[in-house]
Amino acid sequence: MHRDPRGRLGWQTARVTRARRVLHLALVSAGCLAVAACSATVDGTAATAPVATVAPVARSTSSTTAVSSTSTSSTSSTSSTSSTTTGTNSTTTTTTSTTSTASTTTSTSTSTAPPIDDSAAGTAADGLPLATLPTPLPHRSNPDIWLVRPPADIAPPDIPADWNVSVLGGSHFGRQIELWRREPAGAATRVIVVGGIHGNEPASPPIVRSLVTVDIPDDVAVWLVPVLNPDGSVSGTRSNGLGVDLNRNFGWDWWPSDGGPGPFSEPETAAIVGLIDEVRPDLVVWVHQPLNYVSSIGTTSDAYEQAWSRGSGVPVRPDVTQHGGGESWTNLSAGYPSMLVEVDTWQASAEIVAAHRNGFVELLAVL
Repeated sequence: MHRDPRGRLGWQTARVTRARRVLHLALVSAGCLAVAACSATVDGTAATAPVATVAPVARSTSSTTAVSSTSTSSTSSTSSTSSTTTGTNSTTTTTTSTTSTASTTTSTSTSTAPPIDDSAAGTAADGLPLATLPTPLPHRSNPDIWLVRPPADIAPPDIPADWNVSVLGGSHFGRQIELWRREPAGAATRVIVVGGIHGNEPASPPIVRSLVTVDIPDDVAVWLVPVLNPDGSVSGTRSNGLGVDLNRNFGWDWWPSDGGPGPFSEPETAAIVGLIDEVRPDLVVWVHQPLNYVSSIGTTSDAYEQAWSRGSGVPVRPDVTQHGGGESWTNLSAGYPSMLVEVDTWQASAEIVAAHRNGFVELLAVL
């Protein structure tokens, strides 16, 4: 499978030895202890209008130290574990993970979360804290992915009468994770579309919201999560309120160096895993930026990536995987079809939103 350039860690080659990997993990653990009093702040100008809140949600675990556990996943309160990986890059195929409904897995993981001082970040317009960045930042060859970017100023569409809005879950700081859903009686096809995984990718949420304006066939049910990471979106940060990159926090090929204290440790990750386990979708689409491709993951039909490409103008990149990624876990661990969409720029505009709305229209035609 092709290596995914997102985060650049996926470009490590097989020449990195196991000894170097072990040394790297040791240095990460030592580094986490050394920065226990440190945190980064972000500019409060990235805040958005007030939103309703839910009670602050803590991590499912603050750290895991040589813990072995057996669990069976279920709904949005899903308990999840990880598998120990011996791979050295994001394209390894020897790793297994957890949280597929009615599956039981035994796993072992060792990690300590990067220290985060919540009080250092300031307060957003909604009265809740701004997210912080992890300290130190996980190693990346491209620092642009950590730049603070405010949310897009694209107004959300009116929600049609046949759509309902509910709360999927809560972020660490208590912001709501909204779920927009259209569930016609007797629908045979189920699609989930997830945006706002990284809070500094401003085109992703308006693309997902725009899909309520599409004429969807009566036999298709759709669940939209416009902003999975509301703390990061308000703050303009890639990571969530606890400084964790959510798209490294899933259980497929999870790494302790950049995936948080443990796989599925974050409340936002647990919320989307619970939805996927409950819906048992025929396809999950994950919307990111700015790498300019669309990819059907693993065993997912190539017809899906080709359809979205036709509608959006974004080229196909086959066989992408990402260690700890939601799109990779969905297919390669949970067993559901999954597709990754990467917008071609860091910008957000009405033209970009319209192009990917067209991609979704083309996708519906082949489902």
